[in-house]
Amino acid sequence: MFGHTIRIPRAAVVLGALVSLVALGAPAAGAQFPQRARPLSGVAYTIHVGGAPHAGSGMAAAMASPSPTYTASAIFAAGRGRLDILEGGVESLFAKGDYVLFDSTDLVIVHPATREFVPLPRDAADKQLTQIEAMGLKLTIADVKVTIDSVPGSDTVAGRATRHFRMTTAFTMAIDAGAMQQRLATESTTDYWVASIPGMPGNPLLQANGFASTPVSTGMFKELSSRVDSAAARMGSAVALKTATFSRLIQGPGSIVQMQQTSEVSGLKQRDVDESMLILPAGYKQGVLPGTEGAPIGDTGAKWRTLPARRFP
Repeated sequence: MFGHTIRIPRAAVVLGALVSLVALGAPAAGAQFPQRARPLSGVAYTIHVGGAPHAGSGMAAAMASPSPTYTASAIFAAGRGRLDILEGGVESLFAKGDYVLFDSTDLVIVHPATREFVPLPRDAADKQLTQIEAMGLKLTIADVKVTIDSVPGSDTVAGRATRHFRMTTAFTMAIDAGAMQQRLATESTTDYWVASIPGMPGNPLLQANGFASTPVSTGMFKELSSRVDSAAARMGSAVALKTATFSRLIQGPGSIVQMQQTSEVSGLKQRDVDESMLILPAGYKQGVLPGTEGAPIGDTGAKWRTLPARRFP
């Protein structure tokens, strides 16, 4: 819009894609099991996330994040989940053979090939935006709009009758780097097909798509997150078995990009879960999130080395 492109670091953009699109949880092989590992009552399913190729031109197209496309198997029990990537992945974060551990507040990406794990704290996006601002860029959010409506009719997803909701979000972002300035507008519409499933999680991975009541962001997206959580409360404790998102990133005339993303759960069933599948394997070292090299890190994997607390007799 002002003749220069200010690129937001790829890691921050990809992180947003992960948080909004990894919808549930999953299993993998090769963990070293503690002797006291026991089965837990839980659920299992398969999830497929797909993205259509970006359509657009101009600088907005250059700044758009890649569309994650992957298939994963999942398990969830005792407040923890595991997502194993069977095909595809999310650029710079995970690929086939990796898996993700998560609970109601945190998630950890595990790379068996390198015997490493990378924590993704809930405020990771805020921290990366703080680093961007420390480089002299000022980012502000305005014109926030969030609405949600129920849609008549019902579809069956994963063998379960669902209710259909549609959430619309919009905001503008101003990027000021002194001599270089940009103003971007985003519009997004997401359809949710939800159902109440005993044992299914309400987890942080759905936050960016406006689904799940979780602590709001403390940074520049605080207002947006708060409004999204307020709107999503209409869906209650139900979980999304299917989603479809259509988004537009607009920088000005001739500079617009359109993106589509879908997710769908299948093969949903109740099953026993080996609790040792929900912890880090022995000997794995902590790595860093791409784009945050040099930032101080503590032993954030400590809780993931212990078995989850039992919630059922």
